[in-house]
Amino acid sequence: MALPETLGLISKTMDTLIDFVVNDEKLSKDFEKYLEVNNFNIERQNDLNDCLIGYILDEKTQGNIRVLDYFSQNNPDYDKKIINSFKNSFKSVFRVNKILKNAYNCTCLANEKDFELIPLVKMTNLRSIGLYDFIKARMIELDNVFYLLEIFDCYGQFREYIANVETVKCLIKYPESQTMYNDKKLKELQKSTAIFNEKFAGVFGSDEIITSNTLADRFLEDFNNLIENGSYDGISKDKYKADIEYKYFKLNEDEQEDFIKNATGGFSASDTPYDIGFFIDKVSGLYIIPFLGTFNEIMQQNSLENIENAKECVEYFITSDKVSPNLIIKKAEEFKTFIPLINKVFSQNFNNAREIISFFKADWTIQNKFSPTIVLYNSKTFEKLIGIKEDKRKEKFENTGRNELCPCGSGKKYKHCCLKD
Repeated sequence: MALPETLGLISKTMDTLIDFVVNDEKLSKDFEKYLEVNNFNIERQNDLNDCLIGYILDEKTQGNIRVLDYFSQNNPDYDKKIINSFKNSFKSVFRVNKILKNAYNCTCLANEKDFELIPLVKMTNLRSIGLYDFIKARMIELDNVFYLLEIFDCYGQFREYIANVETVKCLIKYPESQTMYNDKKLKELQKSTAIFNEKFAGVFGSDEIITSNTLADRFLEDFNNLIENGSYDGISKDKYKADIEYKYFKLNEDEQEDFIKNATGGFSASDTPYDIGFFIDKVSGLYIIPFLGTFNEIMQQNSLENIENAKECVEYFITSDKVSPNLIIKKAEEFKTFIPLINKVFSQNFNNAREIISFFKADWTIQNKFSPTIVLYNSKTFEKLIGIKEDKRKEKFENTGRNELCPCGSGKKYKHCCLKD
């Protein structure tokens, strides 16, 4: 298919999807709920269109069906290839290496691969994007050609820190993006997952640890030391036992921001104590799951009455991307009450864990899914962000002259920036 025809098909399909959401009674109500829950500030028509596109490409309906799948069910004759391309699109940050006549040669910070990306608008409309700048955008592939479906923001070449923060947010939202079009990265994550699994099982004799958020930092520090240095000193299951009041509440801050804050400032920074579960999935890595202990207690009691917000906790556990299908299978085997209680909460009639997974976790069967923890552990961008290479970073600052550009990437002179700190 010629390039103009492909660009026309992508634009036409997006228009069709937007019209479908607006005119479908069920989806239009669901979209209004989506706006309300996320508290979006809609001031212009463009703001509404941006929210519509995000809703279409990323979200599920209240019936737990992806909006794109719902569209396909109601339009079975529509070109499935283009719909699948939309389903596999993802957001990331891209560094511009070269500006071509009709495209950008970019490095995707999520999967560390180079792409030639064709924007869906004329290059003349994107004159503000310069060489070595960073662009936050959504990438889509069709017939082995890659396109910029949306461009959300542009960061100058000296704003690398901001670009890294936004990349990490995207990696948490789209962990599968790290292995897309990168078989080398896929093997790297598989190897890391195997190492994590071996170490976790070897130390704890279990695939699950429940602790408090105040002790979670100690666990992560110890476990990271075990992975990096092979040191078992001071690590034991009893070390992370805690007196926990099991209850569920919605974490105040956006979960993506929480993850960055927790990775750099500690889980104990939360104002309200809560339980955290660490679960090692043999296939997809280490998961950090808030309220896993509370969920276990609900199943143990076989009741939604004794624990605060128990129903919401069960809903969170089953629908959250933080919970892998293998953990659902484990809980179904561990608690005889599991299937009946899930049916009660969701007003369904599931017979087994596989049916629950098929209903709530269908995406896991079509993409290589890894936990955000494993993905970030193998991310050079995340490594830069939290300063794992602290010695090299310290050396770089110490060798910077007062009037040189600050190594942090702010674009300011060192004396006017980090030297003050």
